[in-house]
Amino acid sequence: MGADPNAEYWTVADVAEHWGVTPQTIRTYRSRGRGEVPPEDAVFGRSPVWRPATILEFQRPGRGARTDLR
Repeated sequence: MGADPNAEYWTVADVAEHWGVTPQTIRTYRSRGRGEVPPEDAVFGRSPVWRPATILEFQRPGRGARTDLR
């Protein structure tokens, strides 16, 4: 089915589903702070969320990209 592009916000699980990775991978990307995931648009409690457009327009680093060198 996939994450709903018309939803107001996507959760970590939605982003993970869209990118074909696990939610833990998204959490790891965020914790490393290397630009592997865009900054969240809002936080509900302790849960980050993104507008679908934020994720859809985000240019992901390529596989194996050295995001720690920026």
